[in-house]
Amino acid sequence: MKKTYDRKVFKRKLLSDRRTVTVTIRLFMILLLGFPLLTRAGTVDSTRVANREVRGKVVDEKKLPIPGVSVRLGGTSMGTATDVDGKFKLLIPADTATLVVSFIGMKTEIVKIPRLKTGAEQKELTIVLREEDVKLEDVVVTGIFTRKKESFTGSASTYSAAELKTMGTQNVLQSLKTLDPAFAIIEDNQFGSDPNRLPNMEIRGKSSMLGLRDELDADPNQPLFILDGFESTLAAINDLDINRVASITILKDAASTAIYGSKAANGVIVVETVKPEAGKLQVSYNGNMNLSIPDLSSYNLMNSREKLEFELLAGRYDPANWSTANEVEMNRLYNEKLKEIESGVNTYWLAEPLRVGVNQKHSLYVQGGEGNFLFGLGAGYNGITGVMEKSDREVLSGNIDLIYRMSKFQFSNKFSLTSTDYKNPIVAFSAYAAANPYYRKYNEDGTVDKWLENNKFFKAANPLWNARQNSRDEGKNLSISNYFMAEYFPTVEWRVRARLGLTYGNDDTEKFYSRNDTRYENVETIKKGEYRSTNTRKNQVEAELSVTYAKMLGRHRINLVAGGNISSNKSLTQGYSALGFPEGNFSYPSFSNGYPENGTPTYYETVSRSVNGYFNAGYSFDDRYLMDFSLRTSGSSVFGTSRKYNTTWSVGLGWNLHKEKFIMDHVEWINILKLRASIGNPGNQSFDSAQSLLTYSFQYGSMNYFGLGAVLSQIGNPDLEWQITVDKNIGLDVTLFNKRFSLTADYYYKVTDPLLIKVSTPLSSGTPTYMTNAGEQVSQGLTASVSYYIFQDFEKRFSWMIRANVRTQKTRIDKIGNKLSTLNASGKGENTVRYYDGADPDDIWAVKSAGIDPSNGKELFYAKDGSYTYDFSYDDEVICGNTRPDVEGVIGTSLNWKGFSVSLNFRYQMGADVFNEALYSKVENISRSDLNKNQDKRALYERWQEVGDIVRFKDIASAETTPMSSRFVQEENVLTLESIYVGYEFYDGWIKKIGLSSLKIQASMRDVFRASTIRSERGIAYPFARSMEAGLSFNF
Repeated sequence: MKKTYDRKVFKRKLLSDRRTVTVTIRLFMILLLGFPLLTRAGTVDSTRVANREVRGKVVDEKKLPIPGVSVRLGGTSMGTATDVDGKFKLLIPADTATLVVSFIGMKTEIVKIPRLKTGAEQKELTIVLREEDVKLEDVVVTGIFTRKKESFTGSASTYSAAELKTMGTQNVLQSLKTLDPAFAIIEDNQFGSDPNRLPNMEIRGKSSMLGLRDELDADPNQPLFILDGFESTLAAINDLDINRVASITILKDAASTAIYGSKAANGVIVVETVKPEAGKLQVSYNGNMNLSIPDLSSYNLMNSREKLEFELLAGRYDPANWSTANEVEMNRLYNEKLKEIESGVNTYWLAEPLRVGVNQKHSLYVQGGEGNFLFGLGAGYNGITGVMEKSDREVLSGNIDLIYRMSKFQFSNKFSLTSTDYKNPIVAFSAYAAANPYYRKYNEDGTVDKWLENNKFFKAANPLWNARQNSRDEGKNLSISNYFMAEYFPTVEWRVRARLGLTYGNDDTEKFYSRNDTRYENVETIKKGEYRSTNTRKNQVEAELSVTYAKMLGRHRINLVAGGNISSNKSLTQGYSALGFPEGNFSYPSFSNGYPENGTPTYYETVSRSVNGYFNAGYSFDDRYLMDFSLRTSGSSVFGTSRKYNTTWSVGLGWNLHKEKFIMDHVEWINILKLRASIGNPGNQSFDSAQSLLTYSFQYGSMNYFGLGAVLSQIGNPDLEWQITVDKNIGLDVTLFNKRFSLTADYYYKVTDPLLIKVSTPLSSGTPTYMTNAGEQVSQGLTASVSYYIFQDFEKRFSWMIRANVRTQKTRIDKIGNKLSTLNASGKGENTVRYYDGADPDDIWAVKSAGIDPSNGKELFYAKDGSYTYDFSYDDEVICGNTRPDVEGVIGTSLNWKGFSVSLNFRYQMGADVFNEALYSKVENISRSDLNKNQDKRALYERWQEVGDIVRFKDIASAETTPMSSRFVQEENVLTLESIYVGYEFYDGWIKKIGLSSLKIQASMRDVFRASTIRSERGIAYPFARSMEAGLSFNF
């Protein structure tokens, strides 16, 4: 029989069900939040029966008293706290009793007090509390919560200060690059080892469109940095003294990063600094001396004789407009150079601006305090002398760490100040590389001429002339931060935390170019010389409130975190420039002739605000079956007015197979066997905060009867959506043979949809570009780390371990259509990057070359139909390679014996394709004006000269423009000895006699050598460097 439903009855039943669910949820929340109170309310006040008084003292491992310790009668709410001398007294039942002694940061002690015999006296107790012994490798620190790693489903790696220092002590990020395969610092071929350049980095690839960093006025692929629980910057972490670092954790997948929601698509780097320890006053010193040596091994320039021969064969001394006088003059100029060469002139210009950089770093930390008050005072100095003249960086830092602890409260405050002075060279390294070796650097009297050669045929500036002027490029930066945190522990299970962070930054830069600089040779006198000044001030405020609950209920482990934060970032940039300066040391703007014609001062202010609410739940059953869930709602002023809020989430699952009986009872050699999987959609808001706003600029030239004119500067997009990345991850953690072998592997698949890109707009719109959402980017890859102890005897303090890691990745973009057609068209002839559906943004696009025709020295190309042609067309572009390596990683080993330790780390890279700029611009593509510059040796020895020559490069006498073809694409495989470390630590013996508690000496090297299968210039504007370092650290 068919049932029928009355609509009104059904509706009433549905409403009734909804009310039932609502009431149930509310009751559940009341029970959850009131659980501690309910458990206490049901206890029996045992003090109502016969009582006795117990007295005692609580001390730490150093026998120092601890005030403020909670001493509670087990099973009741009755308790007390120790006084300033660590003493307490408490009424307890005459029968047997149990005391629960707890203090923040220390292990809880359970003290059983037996029933007193008749006539016996109660003795005073001495209870020793020990620091919580939690190893870094056993926990995951996210900056918001700390979770036991065994029960965590996310992909995360934590490295201690000791591990970081064995990779070098100059920079924490460089050490991190060696340790973790997921973290990569992209080699900066333009600026090499420049100490004043920030590195470009990524965690597990890029989530935003590659190559649009400059288009977006920010780096949308940069990870989020968290310093002591607060958002920080790349500059702050880059300058952070490595001796202040306690640990660094890299959060990689959605399960570990989703707690940061809309900012975590590129991964998160969590830095925890050292905290003061209780005890007697302790002083720690760390000092390092470093030598940086320029690395010019990639340069392959001609000597003076080779260069003159090349110029002759290339037709430099054949006058463009032939006449007898011109030919005679050309022959004279050639013979003058030949005479100089025969006299022994062969100037090595590359060495002229370089030096051995002598760097030093000093760090001092004083800590102490007893019981409830701890303090730490730190000071640091890092003086970096770059390998180029006038390239320096000095960083002065100071910090004050305070901790005040009570029975249920803890207050901490971290104040830090960093002052940085820096200088940059005025003349780029490329100017010295371009100088011809047959020119003398100095005159016979030691003076420097402005021109190496200056006549109606040739003109070459002397880079030493510009470098010796009173020009300057320098700046100062001041950063001040204060992080305050208050924590309340109502019970062992609950924690309430409030945090407030304030950061202030001030950056001043000055540039002055002397009127005598060769760039002003053809500039009118009153406009020679230029001064530029820029000031940027930044203020950041961040506040957060969170509640944490952790409980073991039988075999059920529950972790809950809920909270919210607000933040505000403001920056003000202002600057101006002045032109026209007199001779002499008059380099300040008051001596100038005035502002540039039609120039106005720079002044702009940016403000971005965000508000977030988050919830995280972690559950494990018997530590076998694991689940993590995160939910975060974020609001940001970066996006469109109609899209300001967004919700991100993640789910992680894990299975500890080693906890299963079929493994525990039968396979003893398996210590850890864990499977992990996660999915989530973290976001990215690392974009210019004004992208969604419609803006105009005034036009003073458009003043008319109606007032001042204005033109459209930027088209705002009120519907600009959040950039969201769906991140999927599968991971495996394995530890075998009594922890001698370990393996961690992760496969990830990330889809960013939609992307934020700038697209071209018609000229009639009044602005060339428009920010919008379009397309998607798919990144997938594998990272793995493996280590094995060949020998392991910790009792004898002897171990030998080998390790390796690997990374491989692929990327694809889709759904772009023709939105970037203008960008693709403008790149033809300028670069090899294109953005097409289904292609990898790392692909190299060029016309396929068949090589050089031996009969005439011209280049043959493949048309798209496969036929040969001498006619070049960018319409025939195809994919000729990919710049990302097929596989890369680090292979290393570490040996420890008593106090001695040594480690070696080799970096390998295989299967990367590069468009060799040295071949393109210094072997071919050498115009008649470029003959005035030194070139690669291969331009002389490997170019076509006569019929039958089978060579890679075309006619040596050809000065025509060479198009970008596959002939310049080469596969590069690289092996680098990235770091060497040797250290020895003295534990006891004679160091105790001189009053030291520890002493360590160490030496290390970075970038010792680099072997590559191709020859391509590295460090164009600033050379790369190798470094050697020696250090000393001690405590007393």
